[in-house]
Amino acid sequence: MSADKFPFAVRLIGFAEAQEEALAAALKRAPHHGPAYFFLPGDSLQEPDLLIANGAELKSLAVLAALNPGDVRPALLLGAPQAGPEQGAGLLTALPYPSLPMPCDDDSLHAELARLVERRAEALARLAGAGLPPLAERRARERLDFDLTDPSEYAAMRTTGQDRRGAVLVVDRNARFSQHVAKLLKPWAIPALWASDEPSALAACADAPQMLAPVAVVLINTSLAEIDPYLLCAALREQAGADVRAPDVVLLVSRDYAYDSARARAAGAAGLLNKPVSDPTLRAAIKRLMRIA
Repeated sequence: MSADKFPFAVRLIGFAEAQEEALAAALKRAPHHGPAYFFLPGDSLQEPDLLIANGAELKSLAVLAALNPGDVRPALLLGAPQAGPEQGAGLLTALPYPSLPMPCDDDSLHAELARLVERRAEALARLAGAGLPPLAERRARERLDFDLTDPSEYAAMRTTGQDRRGAVLVVDRNARFSQHVAKLLKPWAIPALWASDEPSALAACADAPQMLAPVAVVLINTSLAEIDPYLLCAALREQAGADVRAPDVVLLVSRDYAYDSARARAAGAAGLLNKPVSDPTLRAAIKRLMRIA
């Protein structure tokens, strides 16, 4: 695959379901001579390469700011902010992102995204030349101008933000992927375990504190026909009880898997990663879940 056809991950922010579906379809219609894109669902733990936000929603702009857009992770606005009659044009001009009207045609969308891809490539090249890391850490929550959050909530955020590294359990048909995960996380002294079915997964989480370390993250291959990943996720989290922190459960899904967001959230899943998952994406997701700097 040529470099200009590398599929770039795009996060959509603040759009209605019908708008998301239309934009996801438009991303798939990218011309063959330019970059290719794929849409990251809301539950995905993968970091986006590009951001597209609903410029007509101020809440979307707050979420966008929390994701730390810039030259390495550029953003595009679709639609104009809904401000007062004296503020609308000025607010749109002041925002540091390119914008297009909503709805927009495919040609305009693809042309603007191609410019963002070029801008990202130039920024990454500058950082690599300077020996600097590609991205600063992004904030986990958006900040609004008028913050009405109870101070006790921020205290809870600081508590849960502490390093919580532990073992990684891989639920898969064989141990090859767990062995790969162990090598990938060796620099952080994070062990990896393997389970092939629900009983062995539950047993591994129950026994790990005595043998190695508590299981902090569980990766479930949803391709295993004999396992219901949502039921297993709920069972793993319920087994932890009130006095032990439940593991974060990540579902590994193929492109054609019918992921059920409602069931996953009800079961307490942390999110999903699309297969095949790259080493940098997997490493970044696990480190983020374990609060490792």
